[in-house]
Amino acid sequence: MSWLRRQAMSERDYKVFLARLAREFPGEPFLIVRYGDHQPDFAKLIIDPMIDEMELGRRLMRNDSRYFTTYYAIDAINFAPVNLSSALDTLDAPYLPLVVQEAAGLPLDPSFTEQKRILERCKGLFYDCAGGAEARRFNRLLIDAGLIKGL
Repeated sequence: MSWLRRQAMSERDYKVFLARLAREFPGEPFLIVRYGDHQPDFAKLIIDPMIDEMELGRRLMRNDSRYFTTYYAIDAINFAPVNLSSALDTLDAPYLPLVVQEAAGLPLDPSFTEQKRILERCKGLFYDCAGGAEARRFNRLLIDAGLIKGL
């Protein structure tokens, strides 16, 4: 249950953080993105408590999204997000930098413009889109452009 305790602490600390921002930076704009990197270990017991370990393993190997889905939230303080069109209900984590840049109103470089095309085609999926072909193609583009090195 340490996960639940940490969640409660996080909720309290986030309120304190927001109050501190307001106190120390009155009127300053902030864009805050919060996200969970994974579900707690006990979530699998809640999702389908009647399955055995073998079936759970099969579902995890099939990337059953119910076992991998978590949350993200965008908060704006003294700031109106410029563009939230990429902030879909279901969004794979590699798209978070794109969402942040658009929400902040920053211009997209060509790699993020291409990533936005993938997001639109794949409706928020990245790794599972077209059986992984989109992610492999995008990563190859980044490697060929010299943005990923040393592999």
